[in-house]
Amino acid sequence: MEYEEDLKKLESNVEKMLSSLDSVQGEKIRLQADVVRLEKEKKGLEEQVKLLTDEKKNIHRRVSGLLGSIEKWEKSSVLEVGALSVADTLGKGLPEPVQGVLIGN
Repeated sequence: MEYEEDLKKLESNVEKMLSSLDSVQGEKIRLQADVVRLEKEKKGLEEQVKLLTDEKKNIHRRVSGLLGSIEKWEKSSVLEVGALSVADTLGKGLPEPVQGVLIGN
């Protein structure tokens, strides 16, 4: 009977360990569920980032096209103004509008 106390301590310790194991297993299950949920959320966010990146590239392409059109217009506008300035320098200027008489039958 001298082992009676030791056996009671052992039983108590084993019950505490089993209780702790149950608690840890429950936490493990909750954490695994969190991992699955976070992986789904990550996948959704990655898809959203891809969509936004594609949209940004599309907007950049369109804005670059608009800027190119504006620059092209500016260059052609400068050339036209430059041609007029050269004509003025040569003394030719712009031709005067011709006023005439309309002859009818």
